[in-house]
Amino acid sequence: MDVFYYWKNHEADLKARRIGRFKSTPGKLRELVDGYPDFLWAFTTPKGRRGEVQLIARLRWSDRPTVKHKPEPGHVYLSYDPQDAQSVVFSEKETEAAIAATSGWVARNFPAMAAANFQGTAGQEALRGSALKELQELAAGFERQPFSSVATVSP
Repeated sequence: MDVFYYWKNHEADLKARRIGRFKSTPGKLRELVDGYPDFLWAFTTPKGRRGEVQLIARLRWSDRPTVKHKPEPGHVYLSYDPQDAQSVVFSEKETEAAIAATSGWVARNFPAMAAANFQGTAGQEALRGSALKELQELAAGFERQPFSSVATVSP
């Protein structure tokens, strides 16, 4: 099992070095942890392209924080390892073909998430079975580079 995560503020988070975690809720975290995920697949909406999505990264899931941070009171986090060799960013995510393929995949497999505009936990979902296989096949055609090459961990 893997996890779909809608990363709304990915550019701001990378710039501010807020990496290694995503906010969640206790219920959603418990649900996802119980599935023993391997990866978080991060998606966002391309600028000016409402209703479309792009695949931006595949991040190695971690059961524990891998980057030090001060948790906000009352929040829980999905953790990932930005330094893991299997954590990658997709470099051709902004091509028309990549956006169309990714948007089509989301529309077929997660129409309710898209209808909810990926708000809150509507942007976090378990990936299993044929949906995960399709995503892996889609991503296999995208160029990638190590996530650590674009994300600097806070000191």
